[in-house]
Amino acid sequence: MGLLFALAMSIFFPVTMTERQLAVHSERLPNGVQIIASFQPHAPYFVASLWVNRGSASDPPNREGTAHLLEHLLPLKPFNDTTVQIAMERQGTLLIPETGRDFMAFHLQASDAQTIVLVFPLLVNAVSELTVDPKVLEREKQLIWLETLALYEDPLWLMKTWLEAKLFEGTSYAHPPTGWLETVNQLSDDDVLQFHRSHFVAPNFALVAVVPDEKALTDIKGTLAFLPSGLTPSPSPISLREKPFSPTFEPLLQKTLARFRDALWGIGWRLPVSGKEQVAADALVLYLRQILLPNIFGQIGVVQEWNLVANPVKGEIALTVSVRLRPHTDLVERRILQALQGLAKNGLAKSELDWLRERLRLDRFRAVSDPTRLARQLGWAWALHGDLQSVERYGEMIENLDGEQIRQLALRLASTKPVAVLVKK
Repeated sequence: MGLLFALAMSIFFPVTMTERQLAVHSERLPNGVQIIASFQPHAPYFVASLWVNRGSASDPPNREGTAHLLEHLLPLKPFNDTTVQIAMERQGTLLIPETGRDFMAFHLQASDAQTIVLVFPLLVNAVSELTVDPKVLEREKQLIWLETLALYEDPLWLMKTWLEAKLFEGTSYAHPPTGWLETVNQLSDDDVLQFHRSHFVAPNFALVAVVPDEKALTDIKGTLAFLPSGLTPSPSPISLREKPFSPTFEPLLQKTLARFRDALWGIGWRLPVSGKEQVAADALVLYLRQILLPNIFGQIGVVQEWNLVANPVKGEIALTVSVRLRPHTDLVERRILQALQGLAKNGLAKSELDWLRERLRLDRFRAVSDPTRLARQLGWAWALHGDLQSVERYGEMIENLDGEQIRQLALRLASTKPVAVLVKK
């Protein structure tokens, strides 16, 4: 089915249409702020994102969720009779904040570059100076608690999070960027203020912009020249001085199983990946998600629902497969491991490799054509790999992708002992 779909898509999106050259402008301001830009004069809209290379991995132990709470609070800084976020929206812009393990990002979108230039100073002001209203703090803590509670109701998310907690045990990556449901209510104004003072300094910032020309970039980046650079940022991930909190997952999943006559099972790996290997890693994940796992689950016939997640951190990917199945059988695990060993030994068929290249070309076309997706690709490359060429040369690397690169990654995956967990009644 996947191969037929890709063939049909290739008719509508030929190679010449999906491949576009991408040049990335990069410089560093005297105060340490990194500037990253792609000039796209015909973009459907424009983006200026302010990134910080600190995220939930810098949450203090037993204060998991601090970065996420800070992300909520910063756009709510008072401005005249309203907040900075509403003031920006009144000017015709859209603000999209997000928190990852190794970064925080605040994406500002507008239909024209002049609006971005006008409004961007408000974003810099909001992010560089934190003021905390106790009432707003408690309200946002409750909102985050409700957001996290909704995630706790998803058994596949719980399974994925449990696997990642085991994969990253003993590191500051062991908790999700949302924080734990049980730690959110403990957060205080001192927690977010200390996080902000420690990490929100010029050498940790990057401007990632998709704008029409260099003039627009010059007008935007001028605002960042005044960010302080004298503070020394704390290292990240932090050194754990006490055992961090971790929930007991099995009772949570048992509660879910009360609604089903099923079992929940998951398996996960940590796979080292450099920026130069990103295309091969994307191809491997795509192959697992679209071909290998559907074939296995379709043949076994006991899987009710499943999910594959590839979460990147600095230099690595946490690869997890979460499954609800009825009844439980260890055949699922054995078949997955056998299939990985077979891929590591024999590699891909030519038709499979051609299909992967075509899908990656299509994804590349979509990313370059969508300013926010492009800004995210550039920001991730900066925060996770320190290698902007992995985005600039991504199209070229697709064309040079061969089966041996994927086979070597599969061999590394098949040679890595996975973690596996099972919950059943």
